[in-house]
Amino acid sequence: MCVIDMLINDRHEPVDLEPGITPVLRWHMGDQPRHPHCHGGVSAYRVVVSLQADLAAIGVGDVWDSGRVKGDGLDGVALDVDMSPARRYWVNVRIWDGCGEAGGWAQPVTFGTGAGTNWQAQPIWIADRSNGIGEQRDDTQSELGNAAGWAFLRGAIDIPDQPIAWATLNATGASTTPARQFVYRMWLNGSFVGCGPVFPTGSETRYDGFDVTQLLQPGTQNVIGAIAYAMEDRRFAAQLDICFENGEMLHWGTGPDWLGFDGSRVYPPSASIGTQYFDAPAENLDSATFPFDFACAGFDTAVAAGVNDSDVFDAQWAPVAVKQPFALLEATAADKLEVRDERPENVTTNPTGDGIVIDFGKAWMGGIALSLNVDEPVDLTIRYGEVLEDDGSVRYHLSCFNTYEDVWHIVPEAAGRRLETWGIRVFRYVEIIPSRPIADLAERLVEQGGAVGAGGDGLVATALIEPLSSLSGGSDTSDDMVNRVWELSRHTIEAFNGNMYVDSWTRERAAYEADAWIQQRAHLALEDAPALGTLTVNRLIANRTWPTEWPLYLILAVHDAWLRTGSLEQARHEYAALASLLPSAYLDETTGLIVKDPGHSSRMDGDLVDWPMSERDGFVFGRVNTVINALASAAYAAMADLAKALADQERARHADAAGELGFDDDASRYEHIAARMREAIHHMLWDEERGVYIDGLDPVGSNPDQAYDEGVQAGSGPIAHASLHANAFVFAFAEVPAERAARVGDYLRSRGMACSVYVAAVYLDGLFRAGLGTDAVKLLAAKEGMRSWANMLASGGGGTMEAWDLSLKPNTTYSHPWAASPVYLLPEGVLGVRMIEAGFRRFAVIPQLGELTSARTVLPTRAGLIEVSCRVPQEGNEVELSLTVPPRTEATVVLPPVSSAQAGEKLSVDVDGRTESVQTLSASMRLAGTLCPAGAVVLEHVTSGHHVFRIQ
Repeated sequence: MCVIDMLINDRHEPVDLEPGITPVLRWHMGDQPRHPHCHGGVSAYRVVVSLQADLAAIGVGDVWDSGRVKGDGLDGVALDVDMSPARRYWVNVRIWDGCGEAGGWAQPVTFGTGAGTNWQAQPIWIADRSNGIGEQRDDTQSELGNAAGWAFLRGAIDIPDQPIAWATLNATGASTTPARQFVYRMWLNGSFVGCGPVFPTGSETRYDGFDVTQLLQPGTQNVIGAIAYAMEDRRFAAQLDICFENGEMLHWGTGPDWLGFDGSRVYPPSASIGTQYFDAPAENLDSATFPFDFACAGFDTAVAAGVNDSDVFDAQWAPVAVKQPFALLEATAADKLEVRDERPENVTTNPTGDGIVIDFGKAWMGGIALSLNVDEPVDLTIRYGEVLEDDGSVRYHLSCFNTYEDVWHIVPEAAGRRLETWGIRVFRYVEIIPSRPIADLAERLVEQGGAVGAGGDGLVATALIEPLSSLSGGSDTSDDMVNRVWELSRHTIEAFNGNMYVDSWTRERAAYEADAWIQQRAHLALEDAPALGTLTVNRLIANRTWPTEWPLYLILAVHDAWLRTGSLEQARHEYAALASLLPSAYLDETTGLIVKDPGHSSRMDGDLVDWPMSERDGFVFGRVNTVINALASAAYAAMADLAKALADQERARHADAAGELGFDDDASRYEHIAARMREAIHHMLWDEERGVYIDGLDPVGSNPDQAYDEGVQAGSGPIAHASLHANAFVFAFAEVPAERAARVGDYLRSRGMACSVYVAAVYLDGLFRAGLGTDAVKLLAAKEGMRSWANMLASGGGGTMEAWDLSLKPNTTYSHPWAASPVYLLPEGVLGVRMIEAGFRRFAVIPQLGELTSARTVLPTRAGLIEVSCRVPQEGNEVELSLTVPPRTEATVVLPPVSSAQAGEKLSVDVDGRTESVQTLSASMRLAGTLCPAGAVVLEHVTSGHHVFRIQ
């Protein structure tokens, strides 16, 4: 048994942890136990922290040594080390299995702190063109328009000729508005380092730290270069922290010795690629003035080396202006974006015959890079698009009103040099139209497949991604459409996670609560990496949006993250803020329900239900809204769970501390509110005659905006209308009584997919929770119909869409990660892998394959990979399930009923080749939030290792 992956604070080798915080190590397990009776258990561990990687590799902890500690380490190990600014360590671990046999030491990983408050760099920008705090734009800047926002920045330092132990390059910039993207891209000695910063949560500015140890060259000049863009509060700061092997430190960063170059000479004034939500520039680029190699030693700033001469650069590089210091800097607590080159899948001639259309096969966030050798200057019109027009050209006037068109001026002197997009575009297709004919353009750029920037011709997409880890999840089934839908969804998460969960990088570039809840679930089904979700959810907790329902999803998101990881750190830190998001101001003491005017759906505390309005299935709004109440009941129940867990944690740390902090009282109160609210939902909002949940009580109409604008008075009594939404939300959030599930399922089956993509995530999850997986799988696998993921595939956008079809929402975009719920619906719904105990210490496997004959999933967890495959041949009366339970965990398996068995009778079950007699359920039961049907077989205490179960 071995350790194969280590994380620090849920990140991969972070070197910019905020100084002063406690680093926590956790790890995933590798191979299975050597002794069959050990069951993969971990009896003890030892962690060492060293100042040198080679010492950590052999288990020498010259900084800290935990010694041998009894326990499995699943909850993480706090490292007792100095977390002052600019520190770096290596950590390693070995474990003892359940039989007391020690494994070998793992491969050490590094971690460290960022600059914190110990910044010795000064913020800078190019002189004359800057408009830092308190400065006014001059007339020249007004003429330049958005070109005034561009700056090239360069700093050089001679590094002593002595061995380097480690080096971290910290960087930040202001402001991420109005473009809603990063401020800088940065290079060191010609190699790309990274981009940033991410959006702030409050008044702080975020900074990022990058490990650049291998990029430095001792004994010679080293150069940091950045291309930056900002139209407000223009400031960039970078600090290089170097630790030499003799322990000496060197700190150097931006200041008056840096040089700047006016970026408007490379990027002239242009149109915006933005929407009503943000304003970012098109990138019309002049290669004749581009300062190639400016981030390399030997670059001549007086002449601007290579293709340029002093006549072109009439202002050349000049000393920068030092700007006002940042008031508050905080490290970004998430892994960093990387740039990955993606080659085209296909290229064709465009419809007019004057250019080419490149298909990258999938949608990406970023841009392109190309190199092209020409004998005389040529302009390339470059158009990006998510989909194609009917004639096969690229739709670069996007449906949400972006215009993705750049013009690059290519000169012979730029032969073979890499030119690339700086900012963010979302696209699958690119159309390139040269201003004059270029022979064999498609072959030269695409078909030859040359390395871009290596002297030849070539073109790639430059995808900005936070790559999925090597321990990423996967799913496949016997249905090709389900597999294609899952793969489309998986790709959407990988391509558009970005450095924060947002609605879409195409139109809004902003985070929303329900979107983040869905995206976090999908992301965590692909990799055990909660840091990005935590960053996003914390920002939203501090900056809620307007719909009544949205803040409730933040409570569910924190609850979900705790269940996945077992960590209460976020819940503890945000507990008071989460409690304030509960709709207690609208809690009616008489009924136990949330009672409020629905308000305007686009204003603060307005009920939304679904969006767009055409997807509400005729929902009638009332002062008691079934959707709001079902969701609120889940939020109160989640708060009760968190309060209980925090109380237990406090008791374990300090006797009676839980009572002093009020967690026990909160848990009781929230649990009572949730239970009473659900009781009221099932009593007051249930129509027994029709077997449905109605939309609510005290109606105001199907359109609350119109009703209130016209001054319509609220009615009284129950609302007759019963929408898909009311019933779907009760299924998903309010624990529908088992005896009602079939009747509600019959009604929902008659409605099909009468909801948006957003509510589909709730709807299908609710069907699985109610034991109606057959209906959910049919909707996932639907090959026809406008409201289906198959229709998204047919659209050709290369990512999941905001709406099922363009006709349903004319400003739809094709890059919405929250529409990728099939990523988690397969492992959690079809294969039924759900938590029983936080951190996956105990989990359930409750497969619901419906009409599928087989399904398989690999789900990454804090303990390791859960692997499940299930086979249910339609022609036979047989169920076979294969399950790999990670070390340190335990499973409960629920096999579906076989048609020949009666509920409550005993069946012979083959368990790992041994026959066991197991009594089936005599009545339905709820396990891990899922209704298990009568006749199902429950196998408890399945220990770690690989198991095979068969019923025949």
